[in-house]
Amino acid sequence: MLIMRVSVSRLLWRAVLAGAVCALLIGLSAPRPVAAQQLTPVFVVPTDAVTADGPVSVWLAVLNASDRPVPYAFPAMLDGRLRAGGVEHAVPVALRDTAGGTDSVIPPGGYVRREYALTVPEGLQGQVVLDVPGLAANAVALEVRRADAVAKATDAAPAATASGPTIPPKSPIEEATDSSAEVFFKEHFSGYEPTYFIVGPEAPNARFQISFKYQLFSNRGPLIREFPTLKGVHLAYTQRSLWDLSSPSKPFVDTSYKPELFFVLPRVDAGRWADGVRLDLQAGFQHESNGKSGTDSRSLNLAYFDTKLTLGAEGGFQASVAPRVWAYLGSLDENPDIPDYRGYVGLRTTLGWDKGLLLAAKVQVGDDWNRGNLQLDLSYPLMRFLYGNLSLYLYAQYFLGYGESLLYYNERSSSFRLGFALYP
Repeated sequence: MLIMRVSVSRLLWRAVLAGAVCALLIGLSAPRPVAAQQLTPVFVVPTDAVTADGPVSVWLAVLNASDRPVPYAFPAMLDGRLRAGGVEHAVPVALRDTAGGTDSVIPPGGYVRREYALTVPEGLQGQVVLDVPGLAANAVALEVRRADAVAKATDAAPAATASGPTIPPKSPIEEATDSSAEVFFKEHFSGYEPTYFIVGPEAPNARFQISFKYQLFSNRGPLIREFPTLKGVHLAYTQRSLWDLSSPSKPFVDTSYKPELFFVLPRVDAGRWADGVRLDLQAGFQHESNGKSGTDSRSLNLAYFDTKLTLGAEGGFQASVAPRVWAYLGSLDENPDIPDYRGYVGLRTTLGWDKGLLLAAKVQVGDDWNRGNLQLDLSYPLMRFLYGNLSLYLYAQYFLGYGESLLYYNERSSSFRLGFALYP
């Protein structure tokens, strides 16, 4: 039995390594723009505030730093991301005028720009960051306000006079890079796993989790312009705690700390398969420990590879299936039998709407098929109430099986909790 487990572990470890190498090779071999080292795409957005739930124009300027003309085809459609408060929203960014064709020739030392349009989702307000992962261009910040606030600001602005001094417009590069450290941080920082606080009737009755990821390479650097897929390299951190609020001293029962390094390759299909179908790949390394000492100390290291297939149009009803395989790295002396309960494979599925009711199911299969666990998460955005003023999600979670905490990974439990989430 021991030899069989070692063999299975080695086979899975090789599968994980092979998958990670394949993902990296696919990413690095993805088609690059023509003369990518000579062309610099730059997004320019309005300096004035814009309104949500209405068309917004952005300009894509492509600069040619070479000494010869370079042909360039402007994409008719781009997959954009809007980030606000750690929450991402997928938005299509469409070329406004395609009648004249998408091909152009950029003169040496010059640039050509085209106008694109997008719609900011209703309910977003404040500073919103626009990024297009599939294009080696800068991320830009939009100031989103309510329609009545924008109208008042426009009416109150003094009219320009012909005799008054004028400020020369900024070049596309100056416009794109004129941002503070805070804006730069927001361009690269976003939610990762769900962030929530939930409470149930049984001890330990509270559970909360915080999770975020940070894009490691700058959108404005030459490395990203040469290899756009490096946008997928991230650092991540997740912390999950069980908290016994029913005890007099309110102790934390156990906390898992999970730093992570991963590479994600979005839209491997590049839209070639069918409308409403996309495939994402991810591979990474994760450490998990509970920060305790002595007999209560628990820790493990994983290398993993997963795929995610999503069906359904963005903004509408979607279903996704994301299988994951992993291998344990290094010593498991503190918890030698944890593979019997954590296993080597898992599956996460989702059903619902990004802006509505969303159900997620996560399954881990133990080594003996009866020692895994099942977790169901149901979320609904409270932004749909109170005129979009409340930026929270109603969040419910049910857990059944082994390993709700790292400390008690070999104990079976069940729990139901209800609360709120910042990122579902």
